[in-house]
Amino acid sequence: MGSSSASEKLSVLAAEFDRLAGEGIRSAPEMALLVADIQDELETLERERHDLRSLYEVAGSLAATSDLSDLLESIIDRAVVLVGAERGLVALSKPNGGYEIAAARRFEAGQVAETDEAFSSSLIATVLADQQPILTTNVQTDARYELSQSILVQDIRSVIAVPLLSRGELEGAIYVDTRVSSRHFAQGDLSLLTAMASQAAMAIRNAKLYDAERKSNADLQGTLAELRETQHQLVQAERLAAVGRLAAGVAHELRNPLMVMRNSVYYLDRLVERGKMDSPEVFRRYFGKLDAEIDRQTKIINDLLFFSRNRPRKLAQVDLVPILEDTLMRVPMAESIVVERAFEPDLDWVTADGDQLHQVFVNLVSNAAQAMPEGGTLQIITRTEEFFAVVEVCDTGVGISRENLDRLFEPFFTTKDKGIGLGLSVTKSIVEGHRGTIEATSQLGKGTRFTVRLPFELVG
Repeated sequence: MGSSSASEKLSVLAAEFDRLAGEGIRSAPEMALLVADIQDELETLERERHDLRSLYEVAGSLAATSDLSDLLESIIDRAVVLVGAERGLVALSKPNGGYEIAAARRFEAGQVAETDEAFSSSLIATVLADQQPILTTNVQTDARYELSQSILVQDIRSVIAVPLLSRGELEGAIYVDTRVSSRHFAQGDLSLLTAMASQAAMAIRNAKLYDAERKSNADLQGTLAELRETQHQLVQAERLAAVGRLAAGVAHELRNPLMVMRNSVYYLDRLVERGKMDSPEVFRRYFGKLDAEIDRQTKIINDLLFFSRNRPRKLAQVDLVPILEDTLMRVPMAESIVVERAFEPDLDWVTADGDQLHQVFVNLVSNAAQAMPEGGTLQIITRTEEFFAVVEVCDTGVGISRENLDRLFEPFFTTKDKGIGLGLSVTKSIVEGHRGTIEATSQLGKGTRFTVRLPFELVG
């Protein structure tokens, strides 16, 4: 049965025992006293049930609030209403000592509102220092506490102050008071506020951690934004520097062939002007120079075009041997260079863009030939290695130092007097675009070996 129903029934029973006592029944008064005791216990249980329900509601409200400022306001609002206080505040401990009032409220006209009135700083300091709760029914007559200016001016009477402790760490304190002499706090109010303080302290600790994490995330986001901006500026600066190096390299590399071509045309014109048309060897030599310089400029332009934009690959089944043979025919080499072929018979075809692979091997063979100015041996090897076709281009030239070998495939890096340093960068890009690999090994004075691995089946 409900508590109101039980209380009503007990009241009826008490009235009946009073009637029986009036009729002279001797046991009636004792039974009336027993009923009265039961009524008191029932009221106590009802009050405790109400307090527990209030604490449960407070716990749910505090757990649902993660913002520290909102949480502190909610704590003191609940505390003031919970114990029927007139005013209250939440004080937070400072890391270097002392405290700050984080939220202050007063109960007036049936609602809780913000206040900036003075409170008893001495009582707040005491509970923070001792980390023990304070209960006084009338601070103005309590010999334990001195009458401060704020107590007298505000006419403070009954006070409860409890520390906010979370896992042994002092977070602050809750303070409530009344200025009406007829409303004194009791031990039950202190127990209720102490229970709430335990929940509030944990909520404050969690909110502080959440707030710190949020600020840390905001700082990280800010730092990340700065890093991105810095990275963007560095990329822009590097792009400008790269454009500058590219422009200087291209201008230098194109100017020299143009000068050679201009001189060749000039000498050919002089021969024609002098009527010396019977010197075919001379004409052939100058035409050869023109053709060589045109090839050189074409290679520079092709490298630039591939570096600036990757054209779509035209995939097909490609036989590597004809591509290598055509490369050896196209690349001009000194007569002092001996070419050796070691082609694996019946090497499987690869799925690739034949034109792009042709550019790869032209770059590698050209580099090998240029590395042997005094002559040497150029060796082209093909073989099968599991799922890959392997092509090796080896020379017995000047070799490459360790520090330069590590930078060999960087754009615009070159150790040659001629060239803009894009050939090997483009070569690497083409090979990796075919899901292959390229690596270089070298010894100074002994030569260099480039190893290209291309998958037979291009996946992805």
